[in-house]
Amino acid sequence: MMWDDGQYDVGWPAMVLMMVTFWALAGGAFYLAVRWLGRESRSTEPLEILDQRLASGEIDVEEYDRLRQALGEHRGTALHR
Repeated sequence: MMWDDGQYDVGWPAMVLMMVTFWALAGGAFYLAVRWLGRESRSTEPLEILDQRLASGEIDVEEYDRLRQALGEHRGTALHR
């Protein structure tokens, strides 16, 4: 005795495909959420960037002072430490 007449045999591959699609979308959303939440906040203020470059050793104190002075002249005011 058959439980069905065979007309729904196409249904299970579609269900497997939908399940794979669902898990792929869920995994992609999780990956993007972790990337977005885990990113570092980066400053866009010129003086803060300059401070970070000095702290990381990317520039020395002389270069720091020269660039800080140049930023002050660019803004029309002298910057003092």
